[in-house]
Amino acid sequence: TELRYGQIYDINGRAIVDAVRELGGEAFFLGIARDDRESLKALIEKALECCDMVLLSGGASGGIRDLTSSIIEELGEVRIHGIAIQPGKPTIIGLINGKPVFGLPGYPTSCLTNFTLLVAPLLRKLLGRESEVRKVKKKLAHKVFSVKGRRQFLPVRIEGEKALPILKGSGAVTSFVDADGFIEVPENVEILEAGEEVEVTFFG
Repeated sequence: TELRYGQIYDINGRAIVDAVRELGGEAFFLGIARDDRESLKALIEKALECCDMVLLSGGASGGIRDLTSSIIEELGEVRIHGIAIQPGKPTIIGLINGKPVFGLPGYPTSCLTNFTLLVAPLLRKLLGRESEVRKVKKKLAHKVFSVKGRRQFLPVRIEGEKALPILKGSGAVTSFVDADGFIEVPENVEILEAGEEVEVTFFG
């Protein structure tokens, strides 16, 4: 389908649905809300009627059209808005009628990273499943520079015994497509040297 001005392809909707189903959950894609309050509020209310958890993507940054936080606050409460991580800072965690509501970032890599970090553990617990986080140790393929003061989750691709960092923006779809998982860089670390052992967490 040809995109019109101001439109983008929806990557996150399909990715989130597939990730939920892979964990054993039942996922319902309820569509894309327009950039207006009533459209988004109606979709959230519809989701609350049929689902035990609501996952939203985009609209969490706090800009003039980022309405997610205020709607969650109107219907329930916002527990967390913004996390000191990169990528994925604009994330919302709320509660409406006892049901968890997550506002995940709109950028594909940020969205899937935060799904893995925040949503997947809760979903496993609700499903009565043990933690199944898959991790593996590899050698870093080349030097990486990180931003001090914010925990970074850097997408990587595994090539043999090495983890190859994917140094593209979190908005680049290829960052998400090319990555097998991510490595975690603590807030107080600015440089990881080539050959250093790192732990890769697989997506999902």
